Amino acid sequence: MHEFRTLLAKFLRETNWTQQHLAGQLDADQATVSRWLSGRVQMGGQTLQKLLALVPEERRSELLEAYLRDQIPAGFEYLVDLKPVGEDAARLKPAVSTEPEFPKSIEPELKRRLVFFTKLAMGSPEVRKLLDVIYKLATRGK
Repeated sequence: MHEFRTLLAKFLRETNWTQQHLAGQLDADQATVSRWLSGRVQMGGQTLQKLLALVPEERRSELLEAYLRDQIPAGFEYLVDLKPVGEDAARLKPAVSTEPEFPKSIEPELKRRLVFFTKLAMGSPEVRKLLDVIYKLATRGK
């Protein structure tokens, strides 16, 4: 978690941009940028779009991937596979996919459907919150 804020801070250091400079570029205030970098607040989608337009093209995919990975509830990372598709697939190294382990008695087609359903369900913020609560309850005391 918090890959995005780490990459954003690294980008600011490498470009010698201050928080104030980035805030000006994104029509935000310096305190908001500080909260993004500390992880207290997540950057919104429209602001992320502005940020990606500012950074060099070769850095966009790593920032976007880090932002998306930070949206995945802890413990459910293995359910999401962020692989580039289309033209991006040729120039980016593919993500490593870790499929969940199922009992051997489950048929391959059922496994495929379960993974598909889970990825689909994870697209809903309400479902993600519910799954995060269930995971925390299930792993409590382990």
